Amino acid sequence: MTLTQHVRNGWYLGAWSDEIGRTLKQRWITDIPVCFYRLPDQTVTAVEDRCPHRKYPLSLGHLDDEGTLQCDYHGYRFNGQGVCVGVAEQADRPKAALRRFPLVERDGAIWIWPGDPELADESLLPDTSWLTDPSWTHVHGVVPLKARHMLLLENLLDLTHETFLHPTSIGNAAVAATPIDVTVDGDRVGFSRRMIGIEAPPFYEKSCGLTSPVDRWQDGDFYPPGIFVLNIRVAATGTEEPDGFHMKVLYGMTPGRGNETHDFYALGRDYLIDDQELTKFQHEQQLAVMQEDVDALEAQEIMYATDPGGTAESSIKSDLAALRGRRAVAKMLAREQRAQQDARIPHSRASV
Repeated sequence: MTLTQHVRNGWYLGAWSDEIGRTLKQRWITDIPVCFYRLPDQTVTAVEDRCPHRKYPLSLGHLDDEGTLQCDYHGYRFNGQGVCVGVAEQADRPKAALRRFPLVERDGAIWIWPGDPELADESLLPDTSWLTDPSWTHVHGVVPLKARHMLLLENLLDLTHETFLHPTSIGNAAVAATPIDVTVDGDRVGFSRRMIGIEAPPFYEKSCGLTSPVDRWQDGDFYPPGIFVLNIRVAATGTEEPDGFHMKVLYGMTPGRGNETHDFYALGRDYLIDDQELTKFQHEQQLAVMQEDVDALEAQEIMYATDPGGTAESSIKSDLAALRGRRAVAKMLAREQRAQQDARIPHSRASV
């Protein structure tokens, strides 16, 4: 696997809504420094975190009550549209503007499109209404990962690893022993796994109060380049859908700077939604499982980074969804690069 470039014409989870207020917040997205903040009317905005004067980070500046952003290096000031409205040292206004990114704030999440604004299509975002549905409850956060985005993507699209990385919480032998069905719809990749009459893994035994045997279903959907939603259903063996215990996990796999990734997560359930002890237990377990993944992926990152020759990989049947996901991202990146190349051709001819 050599793919380390980032697709920019796509939606990524840039921040949770409760992370962004009137304090300037920097977060690198696909190797671009981004400054997030809210305007006086509470709408969120995001601009490239480089002052066009001398590249000083604007996130180290100040935001006034009118929503004017000031660079604290030489005093350039920008309005809520990112247009320069003045500078401290001269009366006339420099011609300068900030790059602003398309955003969608929905269900407590802020989605960012770091590529061509003309291509930002809100319909490509998944349904996340369960994050604010009163019949559901959830926890959310973000975990730093010092590994490339693609490793996390493949980790989530091949949950066979649960058997080996998470044997004391969500994994057991049934996961690796049960094949998956894979579907491809355009760029989107889905998979499903049905485990019938299996031993209940410890996390689900405690979360649902079930004893073995149980039926456990996993249905995952990857919305490239960086969104994954997993639907989980656990029930006493023989119980039919929609009965049973339902959970959802949303992952925002957002490339940061270099081979670093922001691992956003939200874990929700539709039962015992007022049980705070259960919420605490599930959140602690979610973070423990993610830490096991982080440890594995960061070790894996070292192996890929020190293998520039690209030693041949071996793949098995359970890799199918991950390989389809890898292909989807590669196709998006190729389309993006072709469009950039086509855009440069008229300019090159004109300059001859």
